[in-house]
Amino acid sequence: MFDTHYDLLTIAYKAYLTGDYSYLDKISKYFNDNNVTSVIANLYFMSKEEMKEEVCSNYYRDNVSVLDMFIKAKEVLDTYLPDTNILYSIEGADYIKDNNELEKIYDAGLDSLIICWNTESKYASGNRSDKGLTQLGRELINKAIDLGMGIDLSHANKNTFNDLVDLIEEKRSSGIDVVAYASHSNVRSLCDRDRNLEDEQLERLKSIDGMLGIFSNRSFVVDKSLENDDKIVKEYYLSHIEYASKILGFNNVMVATDDMDFCKDADPVYGTRKIYDYSNINNDLSRDLINRFGIDITDKIISGNANKLYNKLKNNREKKRGNIK
Repeated sequence: MFDTHYDLLTIAYKAYLTGDYSYLDKISKYFNDNNVTSVIANLYFMSKEEMKEEVCSNYYRDNVSVLDMFIKAKEVLDTYLPDTNILYSIEGADYIKDNNELEKIYDAGLDSLIICWNTESKYASGNRSDKGLTQLGRELINKAIDLGMGIDLSHANKNTFNDLVDLIEEKRSSGIDVVAYASHSNVRSLCDRDRNLEDEQLERLKSIDGMLGIFSNRSFVVDKSLENDDKIVKEYYLSHIEYASKILGFNNVMVATDDMDFCKDADPVYGTRKIYDYSNINNDLSRDLINRFGIDITDKIISGNANKLYNKLKNNREKKRGNIK
């Protein structure tokens, strides 16, 4: 299985700060026991106040740069998941100082960028604002594309989303093969949440050959009135995959957990939102996908499509290093 969005770098950095690595031990066992071979590991940033509430009080410190945080988190994670194929991502570029720091983080191993979380920043805005990509944001995305990084459109509000797609289309029209995807975004026609993508956005994602990770969080899969019915929730999750595939094609749909279980000490609701528990998601989800779509399509959704994404971004890095043309 390839999980296209899991806040593992955040977990790793929290473990480093607290000295408690037990959650990473559990994750490592889950991965080994359930054939999770690949993951997009994310380091995410909200406001400082929100980080204190949801992660830990000393998570973000003014005297520690995002670069230093990324390096330490990656070092910890690589120790616990040495045999896992990992793409490294940052969600919320708020605290990246400028293009020079972005390049340094890329050189340290960053593969992909989500320019905003839900709030407004100097670069772009998520779903708690109507503003779009700023000039600084445009410059940052141009730099990320020039480096060969993946551009992740999840969390962008509609204006930011369209601004990003416009910029990516400009790059593609000049011959640059931009790797674009939404790592954890579901279908708004099936569940009316502002983080989910409208049909028009799915069509625009298709226009840039973008990929979509359908994430296993019941709050973004069904209406609140149906959240407690596991059978209905699972059926809806498969319907999100089917609906998105009718627009994007089965070659461009993937699976994400966005498993926030590590935050349940701050808010117990995080422990109740999962549809497929991480300890058995591979077997249970594979079974349900096979029953609905067959083995070949299931293999694409579970791992094959995301592996193509992984290989593109790793090839981009090798090209930058001059190892391949």
